[in-house]
Amino acid sequence: MLAVHFGAGNIGRGFIGEVLHSNGYEICFIDVSQPLIDQLNEKRSYSIRLAQEKDETIEINNVYGLNSITEESKVIETIAQADLVTVSVGVNILPLIAPVLAAGLKKRLEVGARQIDVIACENAIGATTALKGHIKAQVDDATIWEDILSNTGFPDAAVDRIVPNQSREGLDVMVEPFFEWVVHTEGLKIEKRLDGVSYVDELTPYIERKLYTVNTGHACIAYLGFVHEIDSIAEAVKNPTIRRELEGVLEETGRLLEVKYHFEREELKAYHQKIIGRFENSHLSDPVERVGRNPMRKLSANDRLIGPLVQLHERKINAQHLLKVTATAFLFDVAQDEESVQIQRLIKERGLLETIAEVTSLSPDHPLAEEIERAVAELLNQ
Repeated sequence: MLAVHFGAGNIGRGFIGEVLHSNGYEICFIDVSQPLIDQLNEKRSYSIRLAQEKDETIEINNVYGLNSITEESKVIETIAQADLVTVSVGVNILPLIAPVLAAGLKKRLEVGARQIDVIACENAIGATTALKGHIKAQVDDATIWEDILSNTGFPDAAVDRIVPNQSREGLDVMVEPFFEWVVHTEGLKIEKRLDGVSYVDELTPYIERKLYTVNTGHACIAYLGFVHEIDSIAEAVKNPTIRRELEGVLEETGRLLEVKYHFEREELKAYHQKIIGRFENSHLSDPVERVGRNPMRKLSANDRLIGPLVQLHERKINAQHLLKVTATAFLFDVAQDEESVQIQRLIKERGLLETIAEVTSLSPDHPLAEEIERAVAELLNQ
């Protein structure tokens, strides 16, 4: 069996690659980094080290790589021969891989290949659906597109595994032991189910549980850690003030999940403790500046901070902790992070309220925009 995976980065190798390998797939990694491709083709294997007390290494073999820019025709041929396509390139890159994916799926029609699934494993809601739209935009003929849809499944997925910055160069990667990969059964074409993957009839509750717990919590620690001048996530979560705010934020987002999707409160509390335990893993040693990077994306309308904050506001549920963390994100100022620099420039040029409105897509007269403005002002005066 052959799996084509777009994105040979740490998530691709350290998460998706492990699951595919454990299910018996040969893996062709598609990437634009020629040094990475060269290493894959030279070594044909790499190691995954688990970030835990007990030393444990997983060997991944039967892998190779192709460059989607310089070896496009080979990529198309490989897609035509594949049994599964998975993707972890980042949501902003999805439009860029759509042309070669469209060509590969067309090629499958030409050679009479069997049905296949394309699964985007991204940190976003509806990533596969978005990728499907980008692929459709590359297909001019409506009949061919209908044939592609008949032959190709586009199930959405939720993925969760912390892969920290790597201290070494090369293919080997360190990851946390925990992982979760959930796939929506709607849209699947192939019958084979992957061991280690959960298949559910309703995906949105699991996506939002992860987004509003893991991602919101991670951002909370990063932004509070930054203003407290703490370097790592594991150290920041030990700080009593940050720990209280984190627990308060998770209580608030948990209340939202409870109301929206009827998750049991005790189930959510147990989930929260598991997630906090992951943040406390000193073997991950994730810098707060890395976790907090790209604050404009993380402060956007449907992401981990504004998304739950607006929904809690609409339901008249108190969210003072999440409000404070959201305000703290506007203080994130790292010279190497383009988005944080842009936010600080906007504040100087247009003022705080207008910046909040632009970044979050809240109107300037929205009560939450004004509350965030007041919260930022209070933080600056402390």
